[in-house]
Amino acid sequence: TGLNYTSLFSEVNCMKEIDIDKTVLSNGLSIVTSTRESDIFSIGVGIRVGSLYEDARHNGVSHIVEHMLFKGTGSRDIDKINDDIESLAGDFDIYTTYNETVLSANIMKSRAEKCIEIISDMLMNSSFLPKEFSMEKKVVVEEIKLEKDDPEDSAYIGLYKRVLPNSWRKLYITGSIKSVKSLNVKYAKEYYDKFYVPGNTVICIVSSYTHKEIVDMITRYFGNWQGAGNQVLHEREKGIFSQKYVSHKKGIGQAHILYGFDISGLSRKEEVALLLLNKKIGSGSNSVLFRELRDKKGYAYNVYSDMDIIKGIRMFYIYAAVSKENIKNTLKAIDIVVDKFASGEIDFKSRSVQLMKDVFLTDTSASMESSAHTVDYLLEGELNYRNPSEYQKVLSIMEGINEDDIKDTAHDVLKNPFVYILSPGGSV
Repeated sequence: TGLNYTSLFSEVNCMKEIDIDKTVLSNGLSIVTSTRESDIFSIGVGIRVGSLYEDARHNGVSHIVEHMLFKGTGSRDIDKINDDIESLAGDFDIYTTYNETVLSANIMKSRAEKCIEIISDMLMNSSFLPKEFSMEKKVVVEEIKLEKDDPEDSAYIGLYKRVLPNSWRKLYITGSIKSVKSLNVKYAKEYYDKFYVPGNTVICIVSSYTHKEIVDMITRYFGNWQGAGNQVLHEREKGIFSQKYVSHKKGIGQAHILYGFDISGLSRKEEVALLLLNKKIGSGSNSVLFRELRDKKGYAYNVYSDMDIIKGIRMFYIYAAVSKENIKNTLKAIDIVVDKFASGEIDFKSRSVQLMKDVFLTDTSASMESSAHTVDYLLEGELNYRNPSEYQKVLSIMEGINEDDIKDTAHDVLKNPFVYILSPGGSV
């Protein structure tokens, strides 16, 4: 059957034909739409600001500003905002990442304009009342304590502290208890005024409205918003790799092993090849690491590979949570898998590579069936690459990737890792 394998790329045309339109208003606000027949209205609003934009003293300010958007505007108090959001009768969410803050909603089309009006008020007119700010700092401190109870999160922070000793706090989105307690409302409001501006903002919408109808609606509520973009990221710190560090934490039942590989020098083509390689190494139940550490040896329930590819951080990860007595065996097993990929011992046949592409394409196609996930794709492309069709570019590059490209990328990436181990205690 291998000789008769047919690539899905030859039959999935909808990925390249999706209707995408973009308009930039005179104030710099970018509007991206995709029209499809649906009763659902999906919107994502992205602001180019996150923890990577912060200095160490004010770590966590992006996240607390996000919280303050729900705490009142000039025309709505906190109760009114919550009641109005509830009246939309849909999903309404907001989150902060390393390099962006995203607000999203999925509602019935009939309530679209009301949704846009509420979002515009929150983004443009947040009041930052001192009493509400003080209260929210307490909430965030509790959130930080909760994160500290998560050993997987602690392992990542531990890795960042060693690999990026001068800038690791920028990868601590919620901030530290100390930095959050020291934040004042004046600085938070200045930060909001600086970054929450139309030139920093992208609105992506998937619905049955035409692009013109959306632009007219957005213009009604955002047209008077002013402010140029401030997308200035500090230069990325050169990481320290090729080391191993063991830390100990009381009260945890497993050891958390985390490998970090430097991928800062990859080309766009190599990044796309790494997306495919990631599927093979540790993303999914049919990956080599999953089958080796879980199915064959029973060392780990949770094992995976992952990556960050954004301006402020470029790293490839391998993670496994195992019993303390299995640490050495797990390290040995991971090293063997990594060496096999890096040396080219694992042979990527043409059919195998095509299957890896098709798995990626299937995941993407399934996601694109959802208007909410389509918004995510468009928003990610526009925020990070100023191209809402970036995912189509990725698929185009991927179609041309061959087995040698993946082997070369594996050889370049899978070397000199920083290995961080968070252990329940004792020697390793």
